[in-house]
Amino acid sequence: MEHTTNTRVIFADAMDEAKEKYLALDLETEDPKAVLECYKVSELDDFDLNEDFNFVGEISVSPEVMNTIRQDPGRAYVLYYIENI
Repeated sequence: MEHTTNTRVIFADAMDEAKEKYLALDLETEDPKAVLECYKVSELDDFDLNEDFNFVGEISVSPEVMNTIRQDPGRAYVLYYIENI
């Protein structure tokens, strides 16, 4: 069964930089073939900074995550793993 894990907001100037910073966190996964998903929130058509909840890829981000994103929305990336366990 697929599920998402290790969701983080990373501030970066490019997607590659965001992925590099996320991978540097050295987060553990149970699935050795976990897939890393990365989304720049400012490029998502249906993302609304004024809302408390938003969908980013396969997940819904909470008000706490939205508050983090609002700190620098132009540089905010949401990253997480999709694991199959």
